Amino acid sequence: MQGLDAYGRVSQRALFPRKAVPIRPGSPVHYLRLTGFLAFRKNRGHLGLTIGSPLITQVCGGRVRLAVCEAPAQMTPGSSDWQRLAHKVNSHMPDVFLLNEMPFGHWISAGTESHRETLLESQRIHDEGLAGLAELGSSVVVGTRPMFEGSRSTNQGFIWTANSGLEPVHTKQFFPDEGGYYEARWFERGEQRFDLGSANGLTIGFLICTDVWFNEWARHYGRQGADLIVIPRATPRPSLSRWLVATRMAAIVSGCYVASSNRAGADDRGQEFGGAGWIVDPFGEVLATTSTDDTVMAVEMDLSLAKRAKREYPCYVEELPRGLA
Repeated sequence: MQGLDAYGRVSQRALFPRKAVPIRPGSPVHYLRLTGFLAFRKNRGHLGLTIGSPLITQVCGGRVRLAVCEAPAQMTPGSSDWQRLAHKVNSHMPDVFLLNEMPFGHWISAGTESHRETLLESQRIHDEGLAGLAELGSSVVVGTRPMFEGSRSTNQGFIWTANSGLEPVHTKQFFPDEGGYYEARWFERGEQRFDLGSANGLTIGFLICTDVWFNEWARHYGRQGADLIVIPRATPRPSLSRWLVATRMAAIVSGCYVASSNRAGADDRGQEFGGAGWIVDPFGEVLATTSTDDTVMAVEMDLSLAKRAKREYPCYVEELPRGLA
């Protein structure tokens, strides 16, 4: 039967095809891809497998296709920029796709003073944009959005799935306060915690942009058993090399795959962002980097590699006793 190997198992090629094929949005194939459900019918019986279940993880050898991007600096919902991004993401057929930090509209924290009306408008634009996440063709989408949590204005990390919709996971905890990035004046910490989220059997930790410089939290996620750490960014070009160092260190100390997506290019106010999204393996090796020519890049994560990395140096090194850290 097509899609099965010589032993009657679902082949990895069937689940993670190397060659991208056009999929019409709204078609049955598109729906099956979004929900992560695969059904193979033979005679009168059928075999149903859900991505992320113990069975499918065993069959696939724990492989998940992950994609990152560099997205236009001032992308708006439904615009040609969004449509181009969606087309490119669909062509890579990822299981998990990471958006950049607060991807829609102006980078509001370039302003020196916070305005509630501006925050609410940015939240509205993001609500509109995030309503179209299914257009990306990935069963899991990860990103951040501006969100009021009670009276606090937060930068909220979320995981979206086709089955469950959008779930908040983490709020940004550390904020710069300098030209172009007056975030400490615009945003507050939400709940002060670094908890894991999960989607389709994959465990995900957030380090939203500046959070990544506080490397103890990457190690914390590794100790909690995370498979993937995501770093949505909005960073300038001159500091890209330092951000890559921080990303690689987060992978090395955690034993996790680490993915980062960024804004790219200049907005209509003249602020320029550096692009360069990347994916790093659990030993700190860079697997993929986006560019102006290849604005979306994807790789297959081997989750057994993350488990192995957590047993090796420096991940196994004992923590300081409580009270000394």
